[in-house]
Amino acid sequence: MKRLFYLLSFLTIIACNRKHEIKVGVQTFNDFPKHISDSISFAIKEVYKFEVTLLNKQSLPKTSFTNIKSPRYRADSLLKFLKKIKPDTINYIIGLTDKDISTTKRDTKGNIKHPKNKYKDWGVFGLGYINGPSCVVSTFRYKTKNKSLFTDRIQKICVHEIGHNLGLPHCNSGMECVMQDAAESIRTIDKVNMILCKSCKKQIEKQHSL
Repeated sequence: MKRLFYLLSFLTIIACNRKHEIKVGVQTFNDFPKHISDSISFAIKEVYKFEVTLLNKQSLPKTSFTNIKSPRYRADSLLKFLKKIKPDTINYIIGLTDKDISTTKRDTKGNIKHPKNKYKDWGVFGLGYINGPSCVVSTFRYKTKNKSLFTDRIQKICVHEIGHNLGLPHCNSGMECVMQDAAESIRTIDKVNMILCKSCKKQIEKQHSL
């Protein structure tokens, strides 16, 4: 009888853990290199302890293409596309591309930042909305011959955008938290560590009952 009780307790614990298990799908576009997507999957697993799945590659949707300043893909449009194709079996999806991506940068009131001709179609490293199901990251703006530096940058940016999906705003802790605002500079990303501060960790744990 005791054995049966322990067995049922054990199965209940497993079921509860599975209930809160978060799954992330990595969606590559076009011929995005697998060794890079693998390194990103590793980083997400290391920081968040989530299950990560590499999805079948997709072509960039033509509807997201723009040529206001230069040939780019609108990041906000890609987020909608990713949300649409996200399998029901995963909680979040991150898109990866080597093409330039852009968005419209706005102030706290929702107006386009000044000068408007600069921020109406603003090139970005990545984009993810707070509590959204999707985010997208591009390698276009921080290519370097230093492979180690390149890998470090893209891992941090991907972990950062997933953090927004999980409900995290930009971090103002003053620490080297990966959720700090890049402030339009790759140098900021180089300075932070690929870690979450205690405050950001607690916020994720509270929101997702981890």
